Amino acid sequence: MTASTDPTLPPNPFMDVQQNAFRRGVDKATKAAALGGVLLTITILIIVFVVLIHGSWMALRQIGWHFFTTQAWNPVPGRDQYGVLSFLYGTGITTFLALLIGVPLSIGTAIFITRIAPRWLAGPVSFLVELLAAIPSIAYGLWGCFVMSPWLQNYLEPVLYDTLKHIKIIPVGKYPSGRIEFFPANLVHGGPSGSDFLAGGLILTIMILPIITAITRDVLQQFPQEIEHGAYGLGATWWQTTRLALAYCRAGIFGAVMLGMARAIGETMAVIMVIGNTDHISASLFAGGQTMSGVLANEFMEADHPIYLSAMFYVALVLMLSSLVTNVIARALLSRIDRERQTA
Repeated sequence: MTASTDPTLPPNPFMDVQQNAFRRGVDKATKAAALGGVLLTITILIIVFVVLIHGSWMALRQIGWHFFTTQAWNPVPGRDQYGVLSFLYGTGITTFLALLIGVPLSIGTAIFITRIAPRWLAGPVSFLVELLAAIPSIAYGLWGCFVMSPWLQNYLEPVLYDTLKHIKIIPVGKYPSGRIEFFPANLVHGGPSGSDFLAGGLILTIMILPIITAITRDVLQQFPQEIEHGAYGLGATWWQTTRLALAYCRAGIFGAVMLGMARAIGETMAVIMVIGNTDHISASLFAGGQTMSGVLANEFMEADHPIYLSAMFYVALVLMLSSLVTNVIARALLSRIDRERQTA
């Protein structure tokens, strides 16, 4: 087959050898760039792991697994003790509070935007939600320190304290004096403070809300209209159809929640400014605490002797491994959800 010589016909790209060679070159360059990006990402991840393991090697040898079984954190030379347990607890409890409050709010907001609000209102609400994601964490921290924490201490926490301190349902422990601690009264032990786990959880709630809301909104907008119209045609109510949409989009919603949780685990500055920064474990939401990222930001520049610096690298390694394990578990659960949906 030969190329056409009729000047009135457009050139055939499949018959233009020079043009095909150029396109093949572009294809190869694109594939090489994509492969290079993947390899670069993997290389950076390996380098970060190597640096963290090298920096924490002294602590790994001298402290070992005791790092996870003690809450003592005393960097004074000669009497130094290093344990990450209280920081793990602080990270876990603030993340749990953020998800407990933020996930229902985020999903409800996404449902309002996609299935309730008129078009003239859905647009501005979506814009405001996305605007929350663009606010720097230090701005959240300043707002939390000067506005939210005083409000909690003077208004919300006194109400919670007066409500829960006399409700004693489940015994959860006994003090050396013989006094028994009960749940849920133990959640408000110590009285209002404003700089505590509750404040840390609330500031994280505000910070993860736009992430989960935006992704859930986008996922719900992909719900097939055919399924929705079919459900209405079979006599389903609005709420039943909404439940169907949530079930259909559950994989995407779960992914949004996991992204929000990753943001909560790694957040630093805003939490530092409202959590109280103490290395103690307490069941009370009114007690001060500390997170792993918080202790790194607070003390890394003060690590002036080798074991102290190595312990800080150890905390960073634990934080990175925690994020990695969280992502692996999330990926496994998402794969399971996809398999169940395909089977159904």
